[in-house]
Amino acid sequence: MAERIRLPRDLTLAPFLYAEARERGIGRSRLRGADLTAPYRGVRMPATGDSGIRSVTSLTEAYAARMPRGQVFSHVTAAMLHGFPLPYHLQSDLRLHVTVPAGSRAPQMEGVIGHELAVGRMDVELLDALPVTTPLQTWIDLGTILKLGQLVEVADFLCAGKTPRYTPSELVTTAASLIGRRGCRTLRQAAALARARVDSPKETQTRLLLIEAKFPEPVTNFEVVVAAPFTLHPDLAWPEFRAGVDYEGDAHRERKRFRSDITRRELFEDAGWRVVRITDDDLKDSGRGLIRRVRSVLMARGWRG
Repeated sequence: MAERIRLPRDLTLAPFLYAEARERGIGRSRLRGADLTAPYRGVRMPATGDSGIRSVTSLTEAYAARMPRGQVFSHVTAAMLHGFPLPYHLQSDLRLHVTVPAGSRAPQMEGVIGHELAVGRMDVELLDALPVTTPLQTWIDLGTILKLGQLVEVADFLCAGKTPRYTPSELVTTAASLIGRRGCRTLRQAAALARARVDSPKETQTRLLLIEAKFPEPVTNFEVVVAAPFTLHPDLAWPEFRAGVDYEGDAHRERKRFRSDITRRELFEDAGWRVVRITDDDLKDSGRGLIRRVRSVLMARGWRG
């Protein structure tokens, strides 16, 4: 069996254009080799084993090799690049979303979903050298794709952390300006429900379930002085009732975390607080078990419903 012709080193490291490789004297048969894959028309890139190309990062890098000026990654693709929390069915759909200025021809090829948007509405930045809609613009574009609760999860994500890029009030102002745009009503509702200092989508889901159940809205990550100067922050809190809720994911099963959780609970109790600890199971069945437990705690602490 003849030895495969070795490609120039730069073509083994990143996606490249078929036409440029031909100009460098690489034959058609070599460009059909098993060590290369063709993710998009006119593009080749090193194959990644039996699984092929399966990450949005590698796919965007491949498409960028042939991406005309003015096109940007948007919608679900931009959301994944920004690290937004998304439902599984969207995370597993690796078709790229690409937006062009209105009046331009949107891309039409397998594996790509084209969109058009007025130039004045396009808000773009570079993310690892890729043109991507900004997080805020991406959230707006998801207004026709995500359900209300999912949009709130993304909004909370945008406003999370000690120094967030956006605030809930900024989302409210932005959503209010989207008059007549598809999805604007749902975006306005989501912005009104967005809160700062939310650490995870599960915390968002828990808060929305409690609001829908007509409980007083809990405060996110309220500071509780448990033993001055030490403080703890329950995920959700009702300070007037000294009650709260902590969502515990799988990370809490780790031995060290498990022990610290015991100490955490005792510190809350010593400070006169009752914190309901929940897991993903408590969010199932419309959160009935969660609602029953929270109602019991709040009523025992003076809430009259």
